[in-house]
Amino acid sequence: MEPTFVVPREARSGGVTERFKPGGVVHALASGLLELALAAVLLAFSLLLGDGNDGAAAVLLAGAVLWAVLGAYGLVVALLRARVLAAELDEEAVVLHGVGGTRRLRYADLTAVEVSRGRTRLVRRDGRAHTVRGVRGLAQGNRFRGRVLARATDEATRRGAASAGGGPGRLPDSGAPTKPEDPSS
Repeated sequence: MEPTFVVPREARSGGVTERFKPGGVVHALASGLLELALAAVLLAFSLLLGDGNDGAAAVLLAGAVLWAVLGAYGLVVALLRARVLAAELDEEAVVLHGVGGTRRLRYADLTAVEVSRGRTRLVRRDGRAHTVRGVRGLAQGNRFRGRVLARATDEATRRGAASAGGGPGRLPDSGAPTKPEDPSS
């Protein structure tokens, strides 16, 4: 029997761009539509009670406006999750897609991938953290972290092999040892 790999060979070698999308589009869409339907029902009852009881009509109208705003927010979240928010891993960087555009973070500039309470953040060498909005939840965050670390390790290995004379105990671009030679040996 052949072992089954979850990640295709091309993706493991770094030859393809992997794309992470947040999911939850159908849930956000259904939630937004249901909230808009509730707003319509409240508005209809407000119009029916408008002649007899002004206080009740005003309360129902305020509720309808609130549910309409929540419904619109749910639809916007569904649209963003479906079309805008994503994270891509290519051979040399993580590309974050968001409302403000795209941001490219090179693997060499990253120090950590933090996953806590369902949020995933990339931390750069200068200490700035970037939230990865294209990744939702703990499970997808852990998969994302694993893939980023694997690709960063592969890139570091490629860079280390490409530098002349680099290796343990030696500076990358010179043949000089990092520690002085022991005169007794």
